[in-house]
Amino acid sequence: LYLEKGENKAPGAEAAAGGSGSGVDPSVAGSKFLVTASRDQTVKFWDVETGFCDHTVSDHGDWVRCIAVRPANAAAAGGSKDGEAAGGGANSAASKALVATSGNDRTIYVYNAHDKREKLCELRGHDHVVESLSFLCSSLLPKKGGGPAKSAAGGSSWDYLASGSRDRTVRLWSVASVGSCLMTFRAHENWVRGVLVHPSGNHVLSCGDDRSIRVFDIKANRCLRTIEDAHPHFVTAIAMHHTLPIMVSGGVDHTVKCWQLD
Repeated sequence: LYLEKGENKAPGAEAAAGGSGSGVDPSVAGSKFLVTASRDQTVKFWDVETGFCDHTVSDHGDWVRCIAVRPANAAAAGGSKDGEAAGGGANSAASKALVATSGNDRTIYVYNAHDKREKLCELRGHDHVVESLSFLCSSLLPKKGGGPAKSAAGGSSWDYLASGSRDRTVRLWSVASVGSCLMTFRAHENWVRGVLVHPSGNHVLSCGDDRSIRVFDIKANRCLRTIEDAHPHFVTAIAMHHTLPIMVSGGVDHTVKCWQLD
């Protein structure tokens, strides 16, 4: 998963500097770092330009299965494009780039993606393996309007983190301050494989081994809509288009389906 935008460089800058160790120009890749998770119980941050591991996190006690990235948000801090905020600068909680990780140990760790990548909070509550994590789908936020949407549960939807687990639940967390569980949705009848936080900040979407895709209303704290038999077998993944109201799902049935969102 990408971590942060890289700085644009003039044509030929890489050649003048002796070339890139990985053969990837950050200005082309659109990001400076890559973050990966592994069965070796670690999370690693990689420098896209050099190809070297920049940092390793070893907090997990078992297989790390999922990662979610929240890019830095200058608008949330009321600042400029480079993240400098009038009310606290790039270090304010709302503007930080974050990385959330989880897996077999059932604990969700949230890290500051910059500086020393310090751990900001631990989120506990799931009773089984955590399969999926998602921050707000920020790429679909309105370009104008001066910041993230006001959340249906209070505060800012920019602080939302959703998780899906084999315990058949979908949880919505706030990563503000020390982190807290806002609500738990229990509509699924089998393992939850994928989750998304809709860019409106009003809904959480999920899929699972019960072959369904579900839409949860955050304000009403209930399942708003269920697509039964979305696939004839387990639904293992969902994703959203970066610019269009289209959701894509994939399943064990070897098919990928595109869904038009309301």
